[in-house]
Amino acid sequence: MLLNRSKPRSLIDTGLSLLGWLGSLGALAVCLMGLAAYLAPDFWLADNMSFFLRQFLAAGLAGILGGTIGFLVRHRLAWLYRMTWMLALAACIALAGLTGARTLANTKPAGPLAAGDQPLKIISINIEHLFLGDKVLQSFLEQEKPDIIVLQEVLWWIQERRWERLGLPAGGAGRNGFPDYLKVGDLGGLVVYSRFPILKAEEQVIHGELPPGANVYYDADRELLSLTLDTGKAPLHLVVIHPDSPRTEARWLNKRRYFDAVDAVLDRLEEENGDNILAIGDWNSAPWSARFQETLTRNGLKTAYPDGWPQTTRFFFDYRLHWILGAPVDQFAVSKDLQLVNVSLGPHIGSDHLPLIVELGQTKSRQR
Repeated sequence: MLLNRSKPRSLIDTGLSLLGWLGSLGALAVCLMGLAAYLAPDFWLADNMSFFLRQFLAAGLAGILGGTIGFLVRHRLAWLYRMTWMLALAACIALAGLTGARTLANTKPAGPLAAGDQPLKIISINIEHLFLGDKVLQSFLEQEKPDIIVLQEVLWWIQERRWERLGLPAGGAGRNGFPDYLKVGDLGGLVVYSRFPILKAEEQVIHGELPPGANVYYDADRELLSLTLDTGKAPLHLVVIHPDSPRTEARWLNKRRYFDAVDAVLDRLEEENGDNILAIGDWNSAPWSARFQETLTRNGLKTAYPDGWPQTTRFFFDYRLHWILGAPVDQFAVSKDLQLVNVSLGPHIGSDHLPLIVELGQTKSRQR
């Protein structure tokens, strides 16, 4: 009597089946991780998923493709395979839709200047302790000729020592691409160079809580600068931002307290001036973070991105891997009256952040 045995599967069929299962399950997992940023934004880990939505989307699409290839062979649990693939596809579509919608929310289109007008060029860089006398940095600034330079993670006291060792005046204002007017925050982390005179400068220190086991050199306090610049037309109200990096829950809470302080400053500027407001810096926040979008919506601000899509400004390990291992954390936001001419990223200048270059139309007196 002959036994009816099924034909054994070939190695190719087994490989395709495995590829399909791994692709579908992987796509479902990464897309759910991305959706957590939208479904639970008030939880530390879920909110931090917003930093990696581009990577999740790319991985999800690759997994969907792998799952689609898996349909070329039969599966023992065919109904479960189809359901897993369909759930992964639905999650990926939902993540792409929400990410696209949030990218467009509060985004301002760029437009050309009127004939004869010159844009205001602002460059923001987290220099990550890079020496201000660095030749690559100075060459970049000399080429760009910015009207305003906003720097974060400067460690001004160390900069002063290095200038002193070279026998040069600290700061280099008015030379090597740095504009004439200079403002240094009390903590030495935030520095602004301006071609325009500084009419008013206010700063505050937002005290943070030290996370458990924090490095002895870690400082939880962060400064927030608010400057009024004389552009020769209407004053420009500049808010310089650099909250804590939310890599632990305690530091995430520090960042949210900092955002509350930013909202208070923007509320006051809106009430007192209404127009010509620019907030810029390393926000340590992805543009898809609900808290970032809340600040824009609450204060009537708009933002934009290079080529219309958030791109890596902070990279990890190596610049050559910045498209894969990086996040868009350097942002700007302007009041609705300011015209956006262009936004772009500069080259790698030695920091682990890329320069953010924003060009705006000329400031105008408030319309009443």
